[in-house]
Amino acid sequence: MPFVLAEELTYTRIQSLDFAKSLCMQPVSALEVHGPHLPLGMDLFMARWMAEEAGKRFAERHPDWTVVLMPHLPVGTDELPLPGSMNVGPSTFFRVLRDHAHSLVRAGYRYIVVTNGHGGPRHAAAIEYVCRQVSRRYGVHMFSPSILALHRIITGQRFALIEELLGRPLTETERQGLLSGEHAGAWETAFQLANKPECVEPVWPQLHCDGPPKWRPLAQLGERWIQRRASRGKPTEKIRELTDGLAGSIGWLLNAQYGYGGPPVSYKGTPSVASVELGKAFREVLARDCLELIEAVVGGQRTAESVRSIASDHVAIQPLFFRRVALGVLAALVLFVLL
Repeated sequence: MPFVLAEELTYTRIQSLDFAKSLCMQPVSALEVHGPHLPLGMDLFMARWMAEEAGKRFAERHPDWTVVLMPHLPVGTDELPLPGSMNVGPSTFFRVLRDHAHSLVRAGYRYIVVTNGHGGPRHAAAIEYVCRQVSRRYGVHMFSPSILALHRIITGQRFALIEELLGRPLTETERQGLLSGEHAGAWETAFQLANKPECVEPVWPQLHCDGPPKWRPLAQLGERWIQRRASRGKPTEKIRELTDGLAGSIGWLLNAQYGYGGPPVSYKGTPSVASVELGKAFREVLARDCLELIEAVVGGQRTAESVRSIASDHVAIQPLFFRRVALGVLAALVLFVLL
């Protein structure tokens, strides 16, 4: 049984699995508003498709292994706060995913792959944090290739392969549109046009570049920080990505809940440059990159902990960060009083 659905396994069959050669695929993402044109389940579609496609390709290349596809875990944090989005707090998401992972380990799985379609910063950080924590605690290999793979694609690092698959160079309009941001933008719209075009509202060709307002105080602070680092000859790329992302996330939250910067914005990017052919190329690159990372971990060429994205680089978005800061301050105050 090279590729099976977890819900169809019996207790007898799961006990007979060779877990040294079993790969568990766990898709994770919640419902979220994706512009006026894409379905609420956009992130679910992507996470589930990545798990199924990468899992089936792995099973075909490794017939002596069993790939078990778990039911989708429909939970997430940092979701766009508009009617239709389903959100839990960051600490709740962390604990749900951690406890779910513990159950997978207790079942016997030693190779656990988490696929994810949502780009919320604390959401992605929690997934990678849980993967590291569970891997260290139980001596298993739990990792999420999709976050790293998606980041490479939406930042233009895989344009060469996209063009190779298209059989033509990307136009300048396509390049600019694909790099203009991504939440229900060109990439996700293209994915869904190739996946379930009947779920895409026909208005998408009229949706040009748009995005949420950045929260000005943080954006200005970030710009000063970047200028200071640049004047000292230090790299600024990751700092800019962090501050732009956080300023955009906070601005989007304020926009959705309080009208900050104008009417509610429900997408970021340029949906109008999407196409079916671009969606097919996007899906192929995504499947290839996820499979490559899975095989590298399973084959021992890299560790599960080395499969990480920029979501793991910044302390402030890690699970329970502010609680730990508060406990540290409290401990310092207690010591100050006692001493």
